[in-house]
Amino acid sequence: MAYMNQEKKRKIAAELKKVIPSDWKYSLGVDNHSTIVLTIQSAPVDLLSSIEDSDSNHDRTYLQLNHYYPQNRYEGAVLQTMRAIIKALNLDNYDRSDSMTDYFDVGHYVNINIGRWNKPFVFTGAKVSEAA
Repeated sequence: MAYMNQEKKRKIAAELKKVIPSDWKYSLGVDNHSTIVLTIQSAPVDLLSSIEDSDSNHDRTYLQLNHYYPQNRYEGAVLQTMRAIIKALNLDNYDRSDSMTDYFDVGHYVNINIGRWNKPFVFTGAKVSEAA
């Protein structure tokens, strides 16, 4: 049964300090005693730049990242950082689920947010100007 508490959160926070760059601003929380939630609030890397939203004409200001497939969103150094973050968030986690028998058992759930719906992600780096 999925369970997350403050003691497990402290261990994960210590691992995250090792892998998240020091100039990234983030918060870590526990939701419903079952989910560890990482919210990246700002970074010098534009973590939203790769979003392709053909259904919308407005700029996206936040993202709930699919932590199973970070390679679908990022590449290079950012992808390596995200994989290290995901590994740290899954510290002491397990997955004994079996979809063939409809059995679902994990140690805890993981959510990664880039910004929030009510507080957008802030890109703190220099904007690259487009070639004319």
